[in-house]
Amino acid sequence: MTQIRTETDRQATMAQWDAQQRAVASGILRDIAPLQADDLVLTGSETAWLPTGCSVKKGQHFSVSSTGANIVDRDHAVIIQPKYALWVRIGGHGPIRKIIFEKETVFCAWADGEVEAFTKALSLWADMDGAILPGPRDVSEGGIGVSVRLTDAPETNIQPPEHWAFMDIFGEVTIFSGSGTDISVDTHDGDCCILETPVDIPLNDRTRLSWSWLVDKLPSELPEDLVLTHDYISVAVRFDNGRDLTYMWSKELPADYHFACPLPWWCDRETHWIVESGTAKLGLWQDAVRPVASDYRKAIGDPLPGRVVAVWLIANSVFQRIGGKARFRNIRLSEDGTDRTVTAGSGLRCYSIG
Repeated sequence: MTQIRTETDRQATMAQWDAQQRAVASGILRDIAPLQADDLVLTGSETAWLPTGCSVKKGQHFSVSSTGANIVDRDHAVIIQPKYALWVRIGGHGPIRKIIFEKETVFCAWADGEVEAFTKALSLWADMDGAILPGPRDVSEGGIGVSVRLTDAPETNIQPPEHWAFMDIFGEVTIFSGSGTDISVDTHDGDCCILETPVDIPLNDRTRLSWSWLVDKLPSELPEDLVLTHDYISVAVRFDNGRDLTYMWSKELPADYHFACPLPWWCDRETHWIVESGTAKLGLWQDAVRPVASDYRKAIGDPLPGRVVAVWLIANSVFQRIGGKARFRNIRLSEDGTDRTVTAGSGLRCYSIG
């Protein structure tokens, strides 16, 4: 089952986090772009999408510019930037789209109607029509400013590595690059995304997940098992029961330590497993092979899911804003002792050898 550190350990981590964040808070807050007089300002407490005053026809280009941030905790510079939280839709319904660049993101209108804006803050989407899961929507200090206008500028277009896709609830980001089988991750201040590729393989005692990774920089100096320190880079597998198991590298948590995700909603779905610990191997290629079924039983328990349905690459630097950098190669799922294998990024749901 999942492991839990002692309350003393957790308090020590929070004391380290407090000192770390207070030391950098003034610089982070100083870099927030000031709100403009004509901005539509979103506080993060909204429960309904707000009209922006800009109406579009399908095929027209419109730009979304943003300023400010939702300041959750000023003393510790816990902020939610527009590039993570600001979404738009057209005509009162989905699909919804996240901005990519705060200065300006240009969209090609996918419907007729008025452009609406919403800041997700720390909420989670219930669907891609724009409803959010139940939970608190507190007013944040500051605010995210939004300005929308028609434009002739070309559409902002970010492509994920071949055969991978941005998970729709996180939207498009600029932090992943490379080919489908050699992917670089470079998180910046306040980034969060999951890159995914579908697979379809039975989960049994022969199932193995293997990969090579070179981690140059970890996005957390502190144990990642608390909400405010939960910045990390990982490779993960998702199962047909809706749960997922993510494999991480941690500076402080020991190898084989495993824990339920500390974030609301995700805590019932996601479990983290530390594969590498410390900093001695940073900057060096490392190979990893995991017995997925055995890890699942130890970290989550029985019953075992029937199938693995997706492979994920996860990168988060929202909370501490340190950023991280890594490369992944040869991510592979296989059933040892058989001729069945599935290679993440291959674009194939099943590939038979021989």
